[in-house]
Amino acid sequence: MPSTIVERYKRILSGAQKRFSPYEFEDMQYRKQKVQLVIRYAIEQVKMWTPEQARREMSIKDVKELKLHLIREYVEPPIEAKAQDVYYLVEYAYPYLPKPSEEQKILWVYEEVLAGIRRHFPPLYFQSVKGEERAKICFDYMCNKLMNIKDLRELPRIFGKTEQAYHYLRKYKLKILVDTLYFSPFDMITDMYPELADPRLWEDG
Repeated sequence: MPSTIVERYKRILSGAQKRFSPYEFEDMQYRKQKVQLVIRYAIEQVKMWTPEQARREMSIKDVKELKLHLIREYVEPPIEAKAQDVYYLVEYAYPYLPKPSEEQKILWVYEEVLAGIRRHFPPLYFQSVKGEERAKICFDYMCNKLMNIKDLRELPRIFGKTEQAYHYLRKYKLKILVDTLYFSPFDMITDMYPELADPRLWEDG
């Protein structure tokens, strides 16, 4: 039964047992519940944290000290998570915790790329339909917040010249959009903003 997992976890914490049995998490029916029980015990009984405090403060060092690395493989990290991030373990154990919106997560990643906290976007971040949505949110942010473009009709003038377009995309770390998702800056902008697809808007580009 899932409830006995906590007793085995206590033995691991005390050093009486090195790890969980390889068969412990085989049963898919109980796997999530078992993992949640272990994480909750570690947070509430060992660290004496609230779930909110745990999400804010838990580090990779805590995960190792609490032996939670033994169950980490059963919790798939979100695409936004960096190698050292462990906040998603807490969110897995407490699914009711309020989470940031998709747009907030995308802008969090983009702002970390801009700041150099991340060297690049996560692998496959701009693939598939979801990737196109992420690309549009990042590009909108670049135009509105970083370049202060007030009117979409300015985009053909700014991005109509290939060298100039790549200059801005490199400067604001979004050249990857053309490298992986679109054929050209023109293709990217007319796909994101179909109202700008009129060739006449690009004649002076």
